[in-house]
Amino acid sequence: MELITSSQIKEKIQNKESFVIDMFATWCGPCKTLMANLEMAQKSSLSVPVYKFDIDSDKEFAVSEMGIRSVPTLKIFKGGEVAVTKVGVVPVNELITLING
Repeated sequence: MELITSSQIKEKIQNKESFVIDMFATWCGPCKTLMANLEMAQKSSLSVPVYKFDIDSDKEFAVSEMGIRSVPTLKIFKGGEVAVTKVGVVPVNELITLING
């Protein structure tokens, strides 16, 4: 899973891309669990790319523009728009279903 910046996320949204972003923090235990689940889900061939974003790298963007109130938060974008937001740890099978929709 590639770590991306807030400007890269904005670019993907502007380009109307479909992707998944895992909003996490390095100090967050449940975030590590979700990240591991996402890595397992990726091995099952997901329909869109999955990225991760460290909220501490740009707190203003995370809170103001992405609406992050707690971590981990998973956002699934379809055509540059947020299609799904999930807060907390999501099991692998549910991740595959949500992402491949």
